[in-house]
Amino acid sequence: MPLYRAHKTKRPKPTSYEVLNNNVDYGTRRIEQLPRPYSCQVTPYRELDFSERTRRAAQAVVPFLLPPCKAIFIGDVSIGKTSLVNRFCHETSDGDYTATIGLDFEVERFQILNQTYSLQIWDTAGHERFKCIAQSYYRNASVIVVVFDMTRPETLLNGKRWLDEALRLNQAPVLKFLVGTKKDLLNDQALCDIELEAIKMAYDINAEYWPVSARTGENVTKCFRRMTALAFDYGVQRAMETNATLLHPTGNSLLNLYFLRKEKKERKFLKCLNCTIN
Repeated sequence: MPLYRAHKTKRPKPTSYEVLNNNVDYGTRRIEQLPRPYSCQVTPYRELDFSERTRRAAQAVVPFLLPPCKAIFIGDVSIGKTSLVNRFCHETSDGDYTATIGLDFEVERFQILNQTYSLQIWDTAGHERFKCIAQSYYRNASVIVVVFDMTRPETLLNGKRWLDEALRLNQAPVLKFLVGTKKDLLNDQALCDIELEAIKMAYDINAEYWPVSARTGENVTKCFRRMTALAFDYGVQRAMETNATLLHPTGNSLLNLYFLRKEKKERKFLKCLNCTIN
């Protein structure tokens, strides 16, 4: 049984990182340096690179497997959460709007410092009638992404309420991001006005701010790479501080089992292929 939602069409993912002329950054899932924030002035996470503790752990002879990063995307209805996720996961931008019912779920695998790390993306519904369903998935988040529509200032104001509800169900420290969508629809003056308000909000909630466009792809991959790398760095340090094991995957993790089986099948196929060639 697949662990994530199937889509009708998917664009093949490139194997190398590139930035196109229209600012669309299609990219690799391999990270060797900590990605930079959108603005060094609007982030509470001031690290310039992965911590020495994380790099030492990543260089160990025995590879480790951290628990997946659970990132929940919250915010009002019709603000572009699903479009943002689809742009990153499938590099598509569908103009037809379909409201999320309850929850959509995606999984992306990264290689960070040569260690395997999985990002679970929980795209929650913004409609009031689905709020109870969506909130049941808020627990145990590593990253909370508050999304708002840059063309609708009221969705920014509502972001504080969404964040408070999510934090109420997460007692452990979490990484917080404030992401504005539909950047491409604003002229320079409107963009300047809404960014001033967004920056104030980001300072207020102690979150890192990113303006993005799912239609053009601007800043989308950069934002996801940044949040995943930070979650990896913080996850390694937290595990070491609490003496949690980093060496073996948890035996009851369906996600780990799925990927381990997939890799085993790929190795078996390559072995058979080599035998045929020889």
